[in-house]
Amino acid sequence: MIKPPASILTKILCWFFLNLALVAAVLVAFFAFQPQVNLHAIFGREASNRLEAAAMLIAHDLNRAPQADWSGVLARHAAIHKVDFVLVRGNDTRVASKNTVLPEAVRERVQMALRHQPPPDRPLPPPGLADPPQPPGHHLPDDVRGPFRESLRNEGPPTPPRGRDDGPRFMMRTRHPTRYWSGIRMPLPPSTFQHREPAFLLAVSDTVTGNGFFFDPLPWMLLAAAVMILSALLWVPMVRNITRPLGRMTRAAESIANGRFDITIDEPRADEIGRLAKTINHMTTRLSGYVTGQKRFLGDVAHELGSPIARIQFGLGALEQRVGKENRQRVLDVLEDVEHMSKLASELLAFSRADLKSDPVKLEPIPLLPVVQAAVKRENALSADIRVTIDPRIQVVASAELLARAFANIVRNAVKYAADAGPIAITAEKKKEWIDIGVRDSGPGVPEEFLDQLFEPFFRPEASRDRDSGGVGLGLAIVKTCVEACQGTVTARNLKPSGFAVTITLNAAA
Repeated sequence: MIKPPASILTKILCWFFLNLALVAAVLVAFFAFQPQVNLHAIFGREASNRLEAAAMLIAHDLNRAPQADWSGVLARHAAIHKVDFVLVRGNDTRVASKNTVLPEAVRERVQMALRHQPPPDRPLPPPGLADPPQPPGHHLPDDVRGPFRESLRNEGPPTPPRGRDDGPRFMMRTRHPTRYWSGIRMPLPPSTFQHREPAFLLAVSDTVTGNGFFFDPLPWMLLAAAVMILSALLWVPMVRNITRPLGRMTRAAESIANGRFDITIDEPRADEIGRLAKTINHMTTRLSGYVTGQKRFLGDVAHELGSPIARIQFGLGALEQRVGKENRQRVLDVLEDVEHMSKLASELLAFSRADLKSDPVKLEPIPLLPVVQAAVKRENALSADIRVTIDPRIQVVASAELLARAFANIVRNAVKYAADAGPIAITAEKKKEWIDIGVRDSGPGVPEEFLDQLFEPFFRPEASRDRDSGGVGLGLAIVKTCVEACQGTVTARNLKPSGFAVTITLNAAA
């Protein structure tokens, strides 16, 4: 199974966000399984403050409304706060914003809270040591704060929260159905009852946040988002500082693998990436030296063999005319081998000269059709069916000499191996800023495992081409050298159901 490609940047960022999620999960598990940690003291203060403020406003409205309208008062406040309210009086009678069933566990907690006696008033601190405490409801309007403060004088000061299990406030959850409850003791208006009658106000919701009344997750979500964004802003530049040079070195290595040894990586860094860039540059220089030396050696050998081979051919030709009939066939066999050596030396010279020119290759706009037609005319000795379909207006940026040599080798191979299988088609197509030139035949093609090696010097797929029909394995190597000298590319592929195609890509002339 082929794995989908993934960049290092993507992997690092995924692991980073996974780490944040793991930290958040550990914190949630810690608070969930640590009973000594008072979550109410951490997150419940906000709900208690909201409930206390709502209780003051509800008490103010109840003081002005008849008892028959109390359910409507609670319903109005329930619509404002998006929770349901239930008022439980000391005699266990209830008034609710809507019909709500009070679970037994909640009823017991309410009765326990109603029986709870508020602690005695605490003395004020000495002057100068602390500011005097603000009275309850100091943040409310005067018309609300006045009546409620009056009721507090009859009821006594409210007891501050001391935890989840004791005190006049609580938060709890019930099941079947799941409901979340929060309650606070609230004195009823003194104008309605002449004696002290405690009451308890419950807020109930089917969500843990109470639609923002118990707990508002938005600030925490914004905080988490800010942490993630700030962390990403800190990490992304650092990661990009690693991945960008690696990307440049990857592209350079791919070019080097394709035979371009003039690539230089400029990474002035003192870390491992900088040392890797220097190593690649050193490796490229060594490879360029090896390849250039190899081609120069082959060219020198071919040049030195040229004169002796020519003299041998001349001598064998003269000898053929003088020997008797019984020895003439032997001389012809030797002459055939010498001719094969002569072709090998000529191809070696062509291969080395295509890449070892002392002067830079002059590239200029040239019409493509005449170059192809000249190559076809010169190499089609067997009068094969070659069909050229090229727009005469198409021009490419190349060297006419090198391009003609490349097409000559391609056409020669197509005629030699596929002339009897069907027509040979030569086409050209313009794509944006380059020209794709294809040579397609209907022959048997080449085994797929050999396609990547076809353009290597001296490579011959023996399984498909024997020595009698094949050359020395330099034809396509010469094609690649000539095309790359023209700043182009060449590829080969098999066709379905049969056939073979060579595609040359060159820059289009403006």
